[in-house]
Amino acid sequence: MRTLALIGLACGVSVHGLCGQVTANVEAGITHVQYDGFLASGAASISPTMRWQHPAGRGFLSARGTYLQFQSGRRSLDGSANGSWFTPLARHWRGELGVAAGASDYASIASFSHGQIDARLHVMDEDRGGWLAATLGRSSFGGGPRPVTVLAVGAWLLRDDKTMFLSLDRSFIGDTAYTDLRSSAQWRRARIVLEGVVGARVWSRGGGRGVFGEGSATLTLGRQAALVLSAGRYPTDVVSGSLAGRYVTAAVRLGTITIRRPPLPALPTNPHASGSNGSSSMETRLEIRAQQDDEVQLTLFAPGATAVEISGDFTDWRPVPLRRNPASADAWVASFRISKGLHRINVRRDGGPWMAPGGTTRSADDYDGEVGVFVLP
Repeated sequence: MRTLALIGLACGVSVHGLCGQVTANVEAGITHVQYDGFLASGAASISPTMRWQHPAGRGFLSARGTYLQFQSGRRSLDGSANGSWFTPLARHWRGELGVAAGASDYASIASFSHGQIDARLHVMDEDRGGWLAATLGRSSFGGGPRPVTVLAVGAWLLRDDKTMFLSLDRSFIGDTAYTDLRSSAQWRRARIVLEGVVGARVWSRGGGRGVFGEGSATLTLGRQAALVLSAGRYPTDVVSGSLAGRYVTAAVRLGTITIRRPPLPALPTNPHASGSNGSSSMETRLEIRAQQDDEVQLTLFAPGATAVEISGDFTDWRPVPLRRNPASADAWVASFRISKGLHRINVRRDGGPWMAPGGTTRSADDYDGEVGVFVLP
């Protein structure tokens, strides 16, 4: 089963201590897969995942394993891990250094392994951005390892509840070389997340060629469960050793489970008391109320405001306007799907500067501004 990956960048903040968030989940399901050159087969699958995220959003580490048991009695085992560390370079520029490694084994007949290091340069605005990337590493199948070099360029765009990506990469693995052009998108609405990738492999020497595409739909069933349906065709990945194929998968995801949660921030006892920056906390005050499933209602008290917006890691840092509460002229409300754990938020009233709202722990961000930090138990 293939995983559709979309890149997400969040503004980092400085938080005391390295009490990062560690989460885990597991997917179990059934799949119908046909690798190129092989007969189609059904299989049962189980895929555990674990992820650690730096409390300030500066980096992450993740690991995933997949076990497939085929109808024939053969089995496939795959494991991978990757991580990245981000650093601000200028107002709209950010650097990223990443590492990745993995290994797989099919029925004790074929085994693969790879390791690589990535460097990326990102340029970002509130709702758009792009990147340049270079990857160096090694890939091994059977004989000795082969050198890996990948050069890539890409761009992303946010529009309301949609995220769109376009990328072009050129890969060299030993004597094999190919170019992939990909376009991907993600759409979120209430309990549903739709993701899709369409691409083409061209200018290939030993890596195959043609059009490919994948799609998935995730339906949240409750706080700790989701139904995932996915299907598509993917090309050969010479770096990781996966063969081209097509598949249809249905799975249930259980999680996310918080392994370690940072301590709750100290909230002001007087809701109108000022924070570390004086009067700004008096102008806005945040209240958080959990609802059904992962729905959370945010209420922002902003006396005298005519328009209020929020931006946070749970909105992909996209500004979202709040609606006025008919019961109170000073209250502005909106509901979001927010997972348990540590989150970052900023608010803006009447088109003014972004600031941390009262009722959150205030912290400096990477660009000499400030951000509010709160924990959802």
